[in-house]
Amino acid sequence: MLLKKIISRYTRYNLWANQILTGWLKTLNRDLLYKQTPSSFNSIDLTLQHMIHAQNFWLTVLAREDFTKLDETLKMNAADIVMNELLAGSQRMLDTFTMYTQEDLSEQVSNDVTTQSRYEFIIHAVNHNTHHRGQIITMSRCLGVENNIPNTDYDTFLLADD
Repeated sequence: MLLKKIISRYTRYNLWANQILTGWLKTLNRDLLYKQTPSSFNSIDLTLQHMIHAQNFWLTVLAREDFTKLDETLKMNAADIVMNELLAGSQRMLDTFTMYTQEDLSEQVSNDVTTQSRYEFIIHAVNHNTHHRGQIITMSRCLGVENNIPNTDYDTFLLADD
């Protein structure tokens, strides 16, 4: 039962952190979200879209569905839609992953590269978002944003979740 509790809390953390991040991004000038900045993806907007695509990929893999049919079309100048889609996907992750039993979480699942237990892929999916949230904060600072930068660390979530 401990594994189920960890996965449930970690996916709640992912939703919480994405809510904090997108809530803050919505207070910024939208032009900043599209401005080119050196990083893995060259804008905050494109980083958010990558996060959505990754969430959708892992949801599909873990459900053992055909991930080759995913729509990864980029949306142009649609930051609010993108942020809402990120939150919807984070909620789907929470809803889906918390329904898994201990046995489901331990089950081996394959993607096109590797086979791991379902819980390992879930931890990866959340950790992946954490990585990109950090990039978005750094990109924002590089674009001159200095105020109200949110803290989306897991320990901050734990304090808020108690």
